[in-house]
Amino acid sequence: MERNILAISGGGFSKEEKAYIDEYLLKISRKEKKLKIAFIATASDDTQEYINKFYETFKTEQASHITIQDFESTNIQEIINSLDIVYVGGGNTQYMLRTWQRAHFDAVLRNAYRNGVILAGISAGAMCWFDTCFSEKNGEEYEEFKGLGILKGTLCPHYNDEKRRKAFDHWAKAQKDSNLYTLDDNVNLHFRNEKLIARIIV
Repeated sequence: MERNILAISGGGFSKEEKAYIDEYLLKISRKEKKLKIAFIATASDDTQEYINKFYETFKTEQASHITIQDFESTNIQEIINSLDIVYVGGGNTQYMLRTWQRAHFDAVLRNAYRNGVILAGISAGAMCWFDTCFSEKNGEEYEEFKGLGILKGTLCPHYNDEKRRKAFDHWAKAQKDSNLYTLDDNVNLHFRNEKLIARIIV
Protein backbone atom coordinates (compact mmCIF):
# COMPACT_ATOMS: atom_id res chain seq x y z
CA MET A 1 0.00 0.00 0.00
CA GLU A 2 1.52 3.32 -1.10
CA ARG A 3 1.70 5.90 1.67
CA ASN A 4 1.98 9.69 1.13
CA ILE A 5 2.47 12.73 3.32
CA LEU A 6 2.56 16.31 2.02
CA ALA A 7 4.09 18.80 4.48
CA ILE A 8 3.15 22.38 3.62
CA SER A 9 5.12 25.16 5.30
CA GLY A 10 2.99 28.13 4.28
CA GLY A 11 0.51 29.29 1.68
CA GLY A 12 -2.16 26.91 0.44
CA PHE A 13 -5.87 27.65 0.48
CA SER A 14 -5.71 29.65 3.71
CA LYS A 15 -3.50 32.29 2.05
CA GLU A 16 -4.20 32.22 -1.68
CA GLU A 17 -6.73 31.20 -4.29
CA LYS A 18 -6.02 28.22 -6.54
CA ALA A 19 -2.75 27.52 -4.75
CA TYR A 20 -0.38 25.28 -6.70
CA ILE A 21 0.38 23.15 -3.64
CA ASP A 22 -3.32 22.30 -3.22
CA GLU A 23 -3.51 21.26 -6.87
CA TYR A 24 -0.38 19.17 -6.36
CA LEU A 25 -2.02 17.45 -3.39
CA LEU A 26 -5.07 16.43 -5.40
CA LYS A 27 -2.87 14.95 -8.13
CA ILE A 28 -1.12 12.60 -5.68
CA SER A 29 -4.22 10.41 -5.57
CA ARG A 30 -4.32 10.01 -9.37
CA LYS A 31 -8.07 9.33 -9.32
CA GLU A 32 -10.33 10.68 -12.04
CA LYS A 33 -13.42 10.81 -9.84
CA LYS A 34 -14.04 13.42 -7.14
CA LEU A 35 -11.77 12.90 -4.17
CA LYS A 36 -12.97 12.43 -0.62
CA ILE A 37 -10.99 15.06 1.28
CA ALA A 38 -11.61 16.05 4.90
CA PHE A 39 -10.28 19.05 6.78
CA ILE A 40 -9.20 18.84 10.41
CA ALA A 41 -8.96 22.26 12.05
CA THR A 42 -8.15 21.13 15.61
CA ALA A 43 -5.08 23.37 15.85
CA SER A 44 -7.30 26.45 15.37
CA ASP A 45 -10.00 25.02 17.67
CA ASP A 46 -12.31 24.33 14.71
CA THR A 47 -12.42 27.96 13.58
CA GLN A 48 -15.41 28.26 11.25
CA GLU A 49 -13.81 30.84 8.93
CA TYR A 50 -10.91 28.46 8.30
CA ILE A 51 -13.32 25.60 7.61
CA ASN A 52 -15.32 27.79 5.21
CA LYS A 53 -12.16 28.58 3.22
CA PHE A 54 -11.47 24.88 2.91
CA TYR A 55 -14.93 24.17 1.50
CA GLU A 56 -14.64 27.02 -0.99
CA THR A 57 -11.27 25.77 -2.22
CA PHE A 58 -12.24 22.12 -2.54
CA LYS A 59 -15.85 22.60 -3.68
CA THR A 60 -15.25 20.48 -6.79
CA GLU A 61 -14.32 17.48 -4.61
CA GLN A 62 -16.25 15.49 -1.99
CA ALA A 63 -15.20 17.79 0.84
CA SER A 64 -16.01 17.36 4.52
CA HIS A 65 -14.53 18.31 7.86
CA ILE A 66 -13.89 16.49 11.12
CA THR A 67 -14.50 18.39 14.36
CA ILE A 68 -13.12 17.74 17.83
CA GLN A 69 -16.52 16.33 18.81
CA ASP A 70 -16.38 13.91 15.88
CA PHE A 71 -13.31 12.23 17.37
CA GLU A 72 -15.62 10.53 19.88
CA SER A 73 -17.73 8.88 17.18
CA THR A 74 -17.76 5.09 17.46
CA ASN A 75 -17.11 4.75 13.73
CA ILE A 76 -14.44 7.46 13.42
CA GLN A 77 -11.83 4.98 12.15
CA GLU A 78 -14.18 3.84 9.41
CA ILE A 79 -14.92 7.45 8.47
CA ILE A 80 -11.24 8.38 8.19
CA ASN A 81 -10.31 5.17 6.38
CA SER A 82 -12.92 5.93 3.71
CA LEU A 83 -11.17 9.17 2.73
CA ASP A 84 -8.65 9.78 -0.02
CA ILE A 85 -7.02 12.73 1.76
CA VAL A 86 -6.86 14.13 5.29
CA TYR A 87 -5.84 17.82 5.33
CA VAL A 88 -4.76 19.21 8.72
CA GLY A 89 -4.81 22.96 9.29
CA GLY A 90 -2.39 25.24 11.11
CA GLY A 91 -2.53 26.73 14.56
CA ASN A 92 -1.46 25.51 18.00
CA THR A 93 0.46 22.27 17.45
CA GLN A 94 0.66 21.19 21.09
CA TYR A 95 -3.04 21.78 21.69
CA MET A 96 -3.86 19.78 18.58
CA LEU A 97 -1.69 16.81 19.52
CA ARG A 98 -2.96 16.73 23.11
CA THR A 99 -6.54 16.82 21.85
CA TRP A 100 -5.87 13.98 19.43
CA GLN A 101 -4.14 11.90 22.09
CA ARG A 102 -6.96 12.28 24.61
CA ALA A 103 -9.46 11.02 22.03
CA HIS A 104 -7.01 8.41 20.62
CA PHE A 105 -7.44 10.14 17.27
CA ASP A 106 -3.66 10.00 16.76
CA ALA A 107 -3.98 6.21 16.46
CA VAL A 108 -6.86 6.66 14.00
CA LEU A 109 -4.64 8.78 11.74
CA ARG A 110 -1.76 6.30 11.90
CA ASN A 111 -4.08 3.46 10.97
CA ALA A 112 -5.57 5.42 8.08
CA TYR A 113 -2.10 6.27 6.80
CA ARG A 114 -1.11 2.59 6.81
CA ASN A 115 -4.26 1.93 4.78
CA GLY A 116 -3.25 4.43 2.10
CA VAL A 117 -5.07 7.60 3.15
CA ILE A 118 -2.96 10.59 2.08
CA LEU A 119 -1.96 12.85 4.98
CA ALA A 120 -1.39 16.54 4.30
CA GLY A 121 -1.16 19.63 6.40
CA ILE A 122 0.10 23.15 6.75
CA SER A 123 2.31 24.48 9.56
CA ALA A 124 1.10 22.57 12.65
CA GLY A 125 -0.40 20.10 10.19
CA ALA A 126 3.02 19.68 8.59
CA MET A 127 5.24 19.25 11.65
CA CYS A 128 2.90 16.91 13.55
CA TRP A 129 3.78 13.82 11.46
CA PHE A 130 7.40 13.79 12.66
CA ASP A 131 9.03 12.16 15.70
CA THR A 132 9.72 15.47 17.37
CA CYS A 133 8.19 18.93 17.18
CA PHE A 134 9.82 22.19 18.20
CA SER A 135 7.34 25.04 18.37
CA GLU A 136 5.78 27.75 20.50
CA LYS A 137 5.24 27.13 24.19
CA ASN A 138 3.85 30.64 24.58
CA GLY A 139 4.33 33.97 22.89
CA GLU A 140 7.98 34.22 23.89
CA GLU A 141 9.36 30.69 24.21
CA TYR A 142 9.71 27.55 22.14
CA GLU A 143 9.98 23.98 23.34
CA GLU A 144 10.40 20.39 22.20
CA PHE A 145 7.54 17.87 22.33
CA LYS A 146 6.60 14.57 20.72
CA GLY A 147 4.90 14.33 17.34
CA LEU A 148 3.07 11.38 15.83
CA GLY A 149 6.29 9.62 14.84
CA ILE A 150 5.26 8.60 11.35
CA LEU A 151 8.25 10.38 9.84
CA LYS A 152 11.76 10.47 11.29
CA GLY A 153 13.20 13.73 12.52
CA THR A 154 11.82 17.24 12.94
CA LEU A 155 10.31 19.81 10.61
CA CYS A 156 10.45 23.56 11.19
CA PRO A 157 7.91 25.46 9.05
CA HIS A 158 8.04 29.25 8.59
CA TYR A 159 11.83 29.14 8.79
CA ASN A 160 11.94 32.55 7.12
CA ASP A 161 10.59 34.04 10.37
CA GLU A 162 13.68 35.39 12.14
CA LYS A 163 12.58 34.64 15.71
CA ARG A 164 11.56 31.08 14.87
CA ARG A 165 14.72 30.49 12.85
CA LYS A 166 17.03 31.60 15.67
CA ALA A 167 15.17 29.50 18.25
CA PHE A 168 15.21 26.41 16.03
CA ASP A 169 18.88 26.80 15.07
CA HIS A 170 19.85 27.08 18.74
CA TRP A 171 17.85 23.95 19.60
CA ALA A 172 19.14 22.06 16.57
CA LYS A 173 22.78 22.37 17.66
CA ALA A 174 22.17 19.83 20.41
CA GLN A 175 20.30 17.35 18.19
CA LYS A 176 21.99 14.22 16.91
CA ASP A 177 19.11 13.51 14.54
CA SER A 178 20.24 14.27 10.99
CA ASN A 179 16.66 14.57 9.68
CA LEU A 180 16.09 18.22 10.46
CA TYR A 181 13.96 19.93 7.81
CA THR A 182 13.75 23.72 7.66
CA LEU A 183 11.17 25.18 5.29
CA ASP A 184 10.50 28.76 4.26
CA ASP A 185 6.84 29.51 3.57
CA ASN A 186 7.17 28.75 -0.14
CA VAL A 187 8.78 25.33 0.32
CA ASN A 188 6.94 22.02 0.81
CA LEU A 189 7.93 18.36 1.15
CA HIS A 190 6.35 15.24 -0.33
CA PHE A 191 7.14 11.94 1.38
CA ARG A 192 6.23 8.56 -0.11
CA ASN A 193 6.55 5.45 2.04
CA GLU A 194 8.38 7.61 4.61
CA LYS A 195 11.03 8.70 2.09
CA LEU A 196 11.38 12.27 0.80
CA ILE A 197 10.68 12.21 -2.94
CA ALA A 198 10.05 15.87 -3.77
CA ARG A 199 10.89 19.34 -2.51
CA ILE A 200 8.28 21.66 -3.98
CA ILE A 201 9.00 25.38 -4.23
CA VAL A 202 6.04 27.58 -5.12
